[in-house]
Amino acid sequence: MTLDAIRADSGYSLLSLADPLAVADHAGLSLQNLDHAAEVASLISEASTLLAPHVSGVCLAPDIGFSAVASLPKNAGVIFELSDMVRAKDPLTVPVLAQTWGVEQTRNNYGLAKLELYYNPQEEDARSKKQMVVELADYCRHEGIAFILDLVLYLETAKEKYQAQFLELQLDSIAELQEYCDLFFLEYPIDPLSAVTLTASLDVPWVVSGRGVPYEEFKDQVRASFESGAQGYVIGSQLLPAEVPHEQRSPERVAEFFATTARDRAIELERIRQEVML
Repeated sequence: MTLDAIRADSGYSLLSLADPLAVADHAGLSLQNLDHAAEVASLISEASTLLAPHVSGVCLAPDIGFSAVASLPKNAGVIFELSDMVRAKDPLTVPVLAQTWGVEQTRNNYGLAKLELYYNPQEEDARSKKQMVVELADYCRHEGIAFILDLVLYLETAKEKYQAQFLELQLDSIAELQEYCDLFFLEYPIDPLSAVTLTASLDVPWVVSGRGVPYEEFKDQVRASFESGAQGYVIGSQLLPAEVPHEQRSPERVAEFFATTARDRAIELERIRQEVML
């Protein structure tokens, strides 16, 4: 499958439901409990049914979210996360791949492959992480499917404190890795000028990732990214309710948020994309 499977006429509007741990946490559930895991899978399928009609592609973690594939409309392609998304991550170590899913299963289910990669070109395990990317990219090309790299720049401090360092490390990272992927998911690089610099440094398309960014801020980043050369966006953490002290966590609360606020956000971002890119 090529990138055309997740691309609309004027770019990429992507939805990530590939973090079952976050869904479970907001719902007050544990993936270690089989009944709870099934309930999380049901919530992800419900979200896919509600939100996928408003995007061009949906990213899923197949260990928990594969059942959502059945609810995808014809206009939305599917991206399968290759990393193990049912365990807590250590940004300093080489990603752990899903045990029951891989490139071959992705091809057999007409999907695109994605790797979530926490990366810093100066870290001790940078060489090992790059080697994993190279091997997965080669495998994907052999199987005839596009490979997406979800690059999360790992810093020990907040990127706002070291803006120049963040952009420099981001540019170094994409220079090392871009020949091995077909599309980047990238965090917004601080300001519009940095985003223009980022676009000029890339030989492959990129979409702006809303990882951990409040929705109103991410909405502004989407507009700025489009104007700076990004070809789309991927919304993920903004689809879950904000943390509210002492508020009861429950599956019902998450389901209601999917059906109301999350749906409104997916519609609004797609409207912004069409306004700016058409």
